[in-house]
Amino acid sequence: MDKSLDEPEISSFGQLRADIPLTSNYIYLNSCTFGPVLQSVQSCMAAALRAENEEIIAIRGKAPGVRFYGEAEKARHSVAEMLGADAEDVAWVSNTTTASRLAISSIDWQAGDKLAVTDVEHLSTHRAARGLAQERDVKVTVIGSAEPGNSSDGSCGPSYDGPDFFLEQLDRLLTPAHRLLVMSHVSNIDGRRLPVTEAARMARARGVKTLVDGAQSLGLFAVNVQEIGAEFYSGSVHKWMMGPPGIGFLAVSGEGKRGYNPFQLPRPLDAKGGIDYSQMTAAALTELGTPNYALRIGAGACVETVQRIGLERIEAHCRLLTEQLRAGLQRVAGVHVASPDAWENSSSVTTVQLDEGTPARCQQFVERLLDDFRIVVKFRPEICGVRIGVAAFNTADEIEQLLTAVARLVPQV
Repeated sequence: MDKSLDEPEISSFGQLRADIPLTSNYIYLNSCTFGPVLQSVQSCMAAALRAENEEIIAIRGKAPGVRFYGEAEKARHSVAEMLGADAEDVAWVSNTTTASRLAISSIDWQAGDKLAVTDVEHLSTHRAARGLAQERDVKVTVIGSAEPGNSSDGSCGPSYDGPDFFLEQLDRLLTPAHRLLVMSHVSNIDGRRLPVTEAARMARARGVKTLVDGAQSLGLFAVNVQEIGAEFYSGSVHKWMMGPPGIGFLAVSGEGKRGYNPFQLPRPLDAKGGIDYSQMTAAALTELGTPNYALRIGAGACVETVQRIGLERIEAHCRLLTEQLRAGLQRVAGVHVASPDAWENSSSVTTVQLDEGTPARCQQFVERLLDDFRIVVKFRPEICGVRIGVAAFNTADEIEQLLTAVARLVPQV
């Protein structure tokens, strides 16, 4: 979409930060929940909305030949490129939760079937599992990702030292009777990075499909869904991608599409009366009705910005700041880091626990950081901790300001 403002394309961290006015007033460390939408993306969406309503709406029926719709479809290709997927395998949805639910609900669940989920999934996944158990009598297997009592510092919950324990548990508990394995690429609880490629390979060997929740990975490091090998990969752009809320996607592999038909649509047939899988795109099986083209174009714009800066550069930048943060926290009495140490097992999500912490203390801590220091973080009730998310637009100076604030506040809460 043509830009409404004559502004240069963002290709550096400085330009990225300048495109986020929020950074002038707050130290924003909550992109794990939602990131600030880039001004350039907002402008792009506004221009798209104007074009659709002032120029395109009268000829909407001629969509294939209208440049506006070509720009919207270009956004799908941008997302597909980021995912290492074919464009035909990517479907637009409203958010990660919806994408995951579509994948889950596309399976013809029968009483007695089994669903496997990890113990660090998002609340929405655990709710879906409970719903299947209630409505379809599906048996849910929870795969532990860390050994109970493994924490050496006395913090609540086990620590995640790497993939070995999880893969051992998965090997022991996952059976051909399971229909689906659901796992996060990066946990929203403490930022642990799970071995999704190895897990998908293990599931595939048992005839079990895999759904990977990519909400906390996309925009932080490179993702290649074909290399991962899962049938489904869900995600959205409103966190680390700094894009608009209300738009997400589901990548469905070629093998995944053989059983994927969440809306029971008629399947195209070949000359012999069999199903013509070559005509079954993820979009055709998922996207119904009139879409919000401005959101799609906005999603494409933020993806292109992240790609232009480079995911390898973003990961290196976030890793450097995260290591600075965790090293500094080790010098603060009364707190400890509950996230994995090794980067290959972790991410730029760091969850901190207070010694003898309670939910009330943690919530007060979060509130004081905002009120006294204009620092935005989030309370994580699952492990009674405070979650800090370092994004591409954050700086080393902001990390130092956070460390100073933490040291001052811990004795007071």
